[in-house]
Amino acid sequence: MSTRESIAPRETQLLRSSPDVSASAPAYLRLLAASPVHELIYLCGDLFAITLAHMVSFRAVQHLFYVPITGLNPFEYHRFYIPFFAVILYVFDGYKSPELRRPEQELERSWKAVAISFLGLVLFNFVIFRSEVFSRYLLVCWFITAYMFLVAVRFGFRAIQEKLWRVGLFRRRAILVGSSTGLREYQQLLAIQRHRGYEVVGALLVPDGESEASEAESKASLNVPVLGPLAQWERHLVETGADVLIVAYPVDPGGGEWLGHLLRRSRELDVDVQLFSGVLATANLSYEIDEYAGSLCFYAQPRWSVTLQRCLKRTADLLVGLFGSVITLSLTPIIGVLIKLDDGGPIFYRSPYVRADGQDGYYLKFRTMRVDADQVLNRDPEMLKAFERQHKLTNDPRVTRTGRVLRKYSLDEFPSFFSILRGDISLVGPRTITQAQRPKYGALLPKLLSVKPGLTGFWQVMGRQTTTYDEKVRLDMFYIDHWSIWLDLLIVFKTVWVVVRAEGAY
Repeated sequence: MSTRESIAPRETQLLRSSPDVSASAPAYLRLLAASPVHELIYLCGDLFAITLAHMVSFRAVQHLFYVPITGLNPFEYHRFYIPFFAVILYVFDGYKSPELRRPEQELERSWKAVAISFLGLVLFNFVIFRSEVFSRYLLVCWFITAYMFLVAVRFGFRAIQEKLWRVGLFRRRAILVGSSTGLREYQQLLAIQRHRGYEVVGALLVPDGESEASEAESKASLNVPVLGPLAQWERHLVETGADVLIVAYPVDPGGGEWLGHLLRRSRELDVDVQLFSGVLATANLSYEIDEYAGSLCFYAQPRWSVTLQRCLKRTADLLVGLFGSVITLSLTPIIGVLIKLDDGGPIFYRSPYVRADGQDGYYLKFRTMRVDADQVLNRDPEMLKAFERQHKLTNDPRVTRTGRVLRKYSLDEFPSFFSILRGDISLVGPRTITQAQRPKYGALLPKLLSVKPGLTGFWQVMGRQTTTYDEKVRLDMFYIDHWSIWLDLLIVFKTVWVVVRAEGAY
């Protein structure tokens, strides 16, 4: 990927109306979009992953530890553990709209379900199967492989589902309902996460006090056809074949009678309704419904959970920083010779960034630009203007031949592991910024500086250099609002994939 894309084209790609694809599709293909079908597919995949993990662990323990078959687990044990795992996954909402779950939440829920399942198996072994022999080696090996296989199968389904979505399958047709401001915010949030799920066939706008000119501009910016007035929403449901209403509307001080009527009527028509709120999208809170008052109660994560995740993050930084520093020391002689042969300049470059206190800090990188890179930039007004707008240049003439190779595979970043080991930066976090980039964040700057910058982050794995700077700001804010150790883990996995494919690098 080497072309720049603004947020508007991405919204068009993700939330584009394409009624010809689904309307002409056979009934059995439209059936694929039904939630029960998704749940059945995920259930079969989970049972396959758990069973395969047991078989692999069984053979591995038998051959590696020379444990006899009679000492591994009770006879026909699978008749017990297969339904047990399915029940635990169901309790953890493993089959509740899996296509709408963010990837890091998939990692977290899978881990919790597998952990609870094996804890339950251990307890049952002491109660129900206490007279039987059960290998501890098998239990540990099975626990590790079960999580790996379960995650692999589930993410495999997600990848297949995304490919099928691109060709018009696995789509639920949806109508957007609400104010143009709320709907734009909803589209932008999905575009940031590259979410593909619904096929949006149109929008029903609720007036929000904008002028006629502003309202016309808002309609054009939605990138979906405006179907008509809200009062005819039932007719539009029938005409478009949609079975989901996505409502994005601010709190109505005059009362929300229309919304209450819509919810009651949707229940009668068996139509799903989703309520979007820009406030809730950034809250990252747990919630439950107060059925007496009909209200939502929100709860922050327990302090011990946040503390534990931060400790795990720092521990991971120390381990990765130590390992990466050793690799960097071994690569430096080779890369150093190549840099010296290229132009004879220094091997390292001290890259400046803004620390949490607003002052400059520095971290090392292998030098990829000419020694006189700043002078070359200042001598070319057009190049300088393009750099000030994006702080990156496509096909930058200042990059050396060796530097292009180093950048393509992110090898220039390896000396940064020294800074990770010291604790100056983290492995995962928002991208570092310079003093010149501070105005780009405006009022969001204190929020950005409240966390350590990272060697990799949400921005890099969701577009890398192909994103606009405004989108980069939104991606950084999304990471800060939704941080968890699971999101970091997902970003690390995606980073490896992006680097191997040299995606979006220049």
